[in-house]
Amino acid sequence: MNRLILIGNGFDLAHGMKTSVKDFFDDYFYNALLFFSENDVYDDKLMRLSFNSSIYTYSHSKSPLGIDKSESILRLKQLSSNENINLVFKSILLENVYNQYLQGLNWVDLETEFFRMLKNITRSSATLLQNFNEQFSYIKERLFEYLRDQEIVFEAQVPSTKLLEHFTEDTSPDELVILKDSDRLHMKNIHILNFNYTSTIVDYANECDKLIPTDVNFIHGNLDEQFGKPIFGFGDEHDKDYKEFENLHNNELFKHIKSFEYFKNSNYYELVRFIESGDFQVHIYGHSCGISDRTMLNQIFEHEHCRSIKIFYHKKNDSTNDFTEKTYEISRHFKDKVKMRNKLIPFEISAPMPQPDMNTCKTYNKQKFLAQKYN
Repeated sequence: MNRLILIGNGFDLAHGMKTSVKDFFDDYFYNALLFFSENDVYDDKLMRLSFNSSIYTYSHSKSPLGIDKSESILRLKQLSSNENINLVFKSILLENVYNQYLQGLNWVDLETEFFRMLKNITRSSATLLQNFNEQFSYIKERLFEYLRDQEIVFEAQVPSTKLLEHFTEDTSPDELVILKDSDRLHMKNIHILNFNYTSTIVDYANECDKLIPTDVNFIHGNLDEQFGKPIFGFGDEHDKDYKEFENLHNNELFKHIKSFEYFKNSNYYELVRFIESGDFQVHIYGHSCGISDRTMLNQIFEHEHCRSIKIFYHKKNDSTNDFTEKTYEISRHFKDKVKMRNKLIPFEISAPMPQPDMNTCKTYNKQKFLAQKYN
C-alpha cells in the first residue's frame, strides 16, 4: 500500500507561519498606509489612496503607523470615510476583499471569487478582461513576494513526532471498506503532494525518507522556482460555465486556469504516475479541499487505486472541529457518491492533526535534502 499525503495551508499555519489570506492582505494594506503616511499618496495597479487637495497631509504619526497590521483595513476604512481623502479601487477583486474584510476566507475562496468575476466579464470588452488578468497577476506577484519574506524569517520547528508517526503508519484494516486477500497494509512509498509554495514540509519528508521512500511534489511550484513557478488561479474544469470559455475561443480567459500551468513542468505528471502505480490511501493535513482544485482532487479521490481517505481535522480552541465541513468539501469532488461513502473514513476512527511543539526550533538543511532527492 502506498500513501498520498495532501498538505495545505493549514499545515503552515499550524507551524506558526503567517500565510493566511488575511495575513497577506493585512500586510498589503498596512504597507499601503505606511507609504501614504510618508508620501501623501499611494498608487499601484490595484488601488489609489490620495488627498483631494494638496493642503491636507496625513495627521497620524509617520513611521511606524502606531497600529497592528491586523488593524490596517479598519484604519483604511476610517481614513476613506474622511471627505478629504480619496480611496479608489482599480481592482474589483481587491474591492470585494476589502468589503468582505476577509472573515473566514481561505485561499480557495479567493481563487473561487476570481473565477466568479471572470465568468461575469467573459463577454465584456477585451480591454476589461486584459486589465482584470493583469491585476490578478499583480496580486500574485505581491503574494509570492510576501511569502518569500515569511519563509526568510521563519525558523523551522523540529518535526512533530506525532505527525511523523501518522505520515508513516500502516493502513489499518478498519480504514478499508473492502479488504482484499492481496492487500499489503505496510507502507511501501509515500508521495507528499504539497499545495503550499513554502518548504515547511521538507523537514518531515527528510525524516520520513529515513523509514520509507518519500517524495515531495510541489504541485503548485515553489518560491525559488526550483520545482516550477508558483501556480495560483482556478482549477475546476468540471464547472458548468467552463465549457462556455472553450466555446468563446478567447485565450485570455485561460491565463489563470491552473490546468494550463501544470503543463509547464512535470509535477502533475509525477502525481499521475504515482496514483497509477498501485493502491494508495490518502491523508489530508490542513487542506481545505475546495473546488478551485476540483479537477485534480476528483482524479485522485475517484481513482480505482484510491482505497480510502483519512481526514486529519483541525481541532479548534473551543473543542469543536472542522471534520464535517471537510466532508462537505470532499463530497463536491465525487461524481459517484457511493464511492465517496466507501472511501471516506468516519469520524470515530479519524484523528485531529497534531499540533507541532512551538517551543522547539531547529533549522534543517532543506536544500541538501532536495538536492539529494531531485538533482
